[in-house]
Amino acid sequence: MRQYTIELQPLSAQDLSAAARLCALAMCDNPLHIKVFGPGAVKRQRRLTRLFTGLLPYIARKGELMGAYADGQLVGVLGRLRPGLCQPSWRDVLTLTPALLSSNSPLGLIKTLRWLASWARLDPAEPHWHLGPLAVAPHWQRQGMGRLLMKHAIKDAAGVGLYLETDKLSNMHFYQRLGFKITATPTLLATPTWLMQFR
Repeated sequence: MRQYTIELQPLSAQDLSAAARLCALAMCDNPLHIKVFGPGAVKRQRRLTRLFTGLLPYIARKGELMGAYADGQLVGVLGRLRPGLCQPSWRDVLTLTPALLSSNSPLGLIKTLRWLASWARLDPAEPHWHLGPLAVAPHWQRQGMGRLLMKHAIKDAAGVGLYLETDKLSNMHFYQRLGFKITATPTLLATPTWLMQFR
């Protein structure tokens, strides 16, 4: 079996487009994404790519985007927002609006806003790193890449808590194995979700 050289490093600006495509592909079948962006996988992936194309530069400005590289090829992405910068300002909302408008139908946009507003209201008051997205290329999943990215985030948190949301049961179990605890289980758009913290 071939051995790869795996490196974690901050995502470069030239890799943002590849990262948006990777996130869209890796997260295409998330239950909330199906509910919000539609049942057709090809259209859903295209819409998610547009969303992440706008979202990832925002995360890079407000926090950090880490890339996992196998022999120089991007195979994983982890975003995190710095403590105190989880909630977008009105300027941020204006910046993100084109990506939101271009990534969905009017009804889908309404669903997106309901979903994001619900999670925003539940954001913890205490300072924390807000994690997401975490995405690993499908052919690299279940090979420890997500764990490697998460371990980096935990180690680099410098004693500040970590927080994330997920809508996949398998992801919830993955985060539990890393030491995250469930703090709430809201149902959004008739979809179970889990809010989790690491302290």
